[in-house]
Amino acid sequence: MKAASPSPLRLAFAGMVALAVAMGIGRFVYTPILPGMMEELGLSAADAGWIASANYLGYLVGALAAVGGWAHGRERLLMLAGLAATAVLTGAMGLAGTMAAFLVIRFLAGLASAFVLVFMSSIVFGHFAAAGRNDLQALHFGGVGLGIAASSALMAILVTGHAGWAAGWFWSAAISACAFVVVALLLGSTATANGADGREPALPKDRSLMK
Repeated sequence: MKAASPSPLRLAFAGMVALAVAMGIGRFVYTPILPGMMEELGLSAADAGWIASANYLGYLVGALAAVGGWAHGRERLLMLAGLAATAVLTGAMGLAGTMAAFLVIRFLAGLASAFVLVFMSSIVFGHFAAAGRNDLQALHFGGVGLGIAASSALMAILVTGHAGWAAGWFWSAAISACAFVVVALLLGSTATANGADGREPALPKDRSLMK
């Protein structure tokens, strides 16, 4: 017997928090932190562009790697792994000090954020469709904007307090770690009564998700 699935609204909030971290922090917090990095580390505009490009490339690779059926039944594990990696890699940026390290970290952060977006969307959309609650998709994707706004507000507070660029990464990592716990709790377990892993509802193939 399969364990009870979380409610669609609970899953929508889990998706919102996950995307706020993976996209709003994992990808876009770099933008408000960048001026401090350029000033304190002497990064050039070209350096900043290369670091951003590494993140974009990682996101592309992650999105392409996530397609196909190889992850079926492991979506939650892979999504949570991506979310945990986002927290770790965000903190690692505050410890790094070389271009090579920045490039590698931001590439991996892009890959992790893609895994979270693809697999979390797959999880929640399957449950939304099964429950007839596709109207909650907007709440799920609203997490991207929420994360961008929250990370910008955080940096405004830190800059006002004269905190260095590394503090922005460390605080963002701490928030990401807390969000990981929240998402894991909201998702709950997919284990069945006999101990087997449950699988997510399949996405509909014969109609638009928006119907």
